[in-house]
Amino acid sequence: MLDRTDQEVLLTWYAEHGRSYPWRVTKDPYLVLIAAFMLQRTGVSQVMNVYPSFIARYPKFDALSRADPTELSSLLHALGRLNRLPQMLGLVKAIESEHGGTVPDTLEALDRLPGLGQYSARSVMCMAFGRPYIMLDPNSYRVANRAWGFLSAKARPHTDRSLITSLDAEVPEDDPRSFNLALLDIGSQICRQRKPRHDECPLAKRCKYLKEAHDGCAVCE
Repeated sequence: MLDRTDQEVLLTWYAEHGRSYPWRVTKDPYLVLIAAFMLQRTGVSQVMNVYPSFIARYPKFDALSRADPTELSSLLHALGRLNRLPQMLGLVKAIESEHGGTVPDTLEALDRLPGLGQYSARSVMCMAFGRPYIMLDPNSYRVANRAWGFLSAKARPHTDRSLITSLDAEVPEDDPRSFNLALLDIGSQICRQRKPRHDECPLAKRCKYLKEAHDGCAVCE
């Protein structure tokens, strides 16, 4: 279980050390949705090569809904994955036909959209609508597991509904965005799978994993 001190430590760390990307400085549901779609199984550097030009070409949903598929395919090509275009076309069609061209603001509706999935739906809910949902990926799970002892009963933690429910309860309602982004950044930069940088971690003093590994741990060596 986290307490308010844990949350404050994460928020303070993120304010000073958090990474800056275009989709992190906006709360526009459309802009957040596009980023969430592009980031699926794709590195941030790849997305950064595409996202700015994509948004410049299609700044609003109505522009994307009128996009020429050939031109759209050309822009998405750099992201890899051959099914990216049909997925985006399906996503656009569903938003247009089922939601009148407006990105829905419920987790259930977002989760039903083709080409998204639960993690992306939760990302949009948190980043665009400020809802206190955990954005659980391998990085954030590693931090939650090591620092506080949260453990998934499944090989793929992001499918563990019991774990997700438990972590949802730990997300602060006043700033769920920074909390989630802090977990993601700490997990990717500091709390790495191998050779974690304990001396740089803001949670080191409270970390259960570090206390257990203090007398020697192959993962840390």
